[in-house]
Amino acid sequence: MECYQFTDNQFITSDVDTATLRCIPFDQLETVASENGWPSTMITEVLNAKNDAYVERYRDHMLFSLTIKNHTQLEKNEELVFIKHAQSALLFYDETLRTPQDYIEIINYVYSQIGDVDDANLLIPYALTRYDLLTDRTFLRDLENTILELELSLTREPKNPEESILSLRKTLSIYKHHYMSLIDLFEDITDDYRELLTLEAARDYQRILNKLNRLYKYTTMLGEYVSQINDRYRAQIDLNLNKTMKTFTILSAVFLPLTLIVGWYGMNFQGMPELESKYGYLYVIILSISILIGSLLYIRHRGFWD
Repeated sequence: MECYQFTDNQFITSDVDTATLRCIPFDQLETVASENGWPSTMITEVLNAKNDAYVERYRDHMLFSLTIKNHTQLEKNEELVFIKHAQSALLFYDETLRTPQDYIEIINYVYSQIGDVDDANLLIPYALTRYDLLTDRTFLRDLENTILELELSLTREPKNPEESILSLRKTLSIYKHHYMSLIDLFEDITDDYRELLTLEAARDYQRILNKLNRLYKYTTMLGEYVSQINDRYRAQIDLNLNKTMKTFTILSAVFLPLTLIVGWYGMNFQGMPELESKYGYLYVIILSISILIGSLLYIRHRGFWD
């Protein structure tokens, strides 16, 4: 467990007695709770809060649940649980992904940009989310370029566009759900807990909420873009199949009369003059070639062979 206190608009390392913020790894939760006499319900609250982003108000504290994304490895997203008491706060984290000093540096960096901070602990969820969103627009723009390249590659018949389309849809679905959860979280803060916020803090939370709404709309637009590409790819597959069926239909139409001739003269009935004629073989050849050329000219004239 690492302890910090807020001094001169930043968090600095401190001892347990003067600490206003304590950072505790999830795997040390039960040990720390036992040492401090925390109720078992608090352990349950923290562990259950890891599943999604939300805020909940209890009798003597507020609980926030956040997710910090990893753009390159989505399976390594960081789950954070933050509990704010009247004069102190607890930040629970996964120590396998990041150290508490990393989070403190992020918080101090954001606080240095917004100026004087009245309630440092209450703005920690804002600071972590604001820093997390710094690269989101760039990431989504790169994703849009990837989608555009995929659309252009459809004309070159990519080897496996379905795999790329499914991967993009999965990624966008994850981000869409992430933004939607954060929007719900910050709407609850700005609507239900406005009396706890200073005027400037309320403005900060409203600004981050507006940005989340824009990112959500951008992600939704990209999802629709991918769906259009998927529909275009399916249409292209159907078109190629129709062309193949058209080719087989033309071949069947051309060779069907020839098949009739073969069957007709293969019956070997007595009294068929062509079988005994000196020029019967030549006659059948000329007839077959004439039917073949005539069929092709007719198909081309009617525009069936384009």
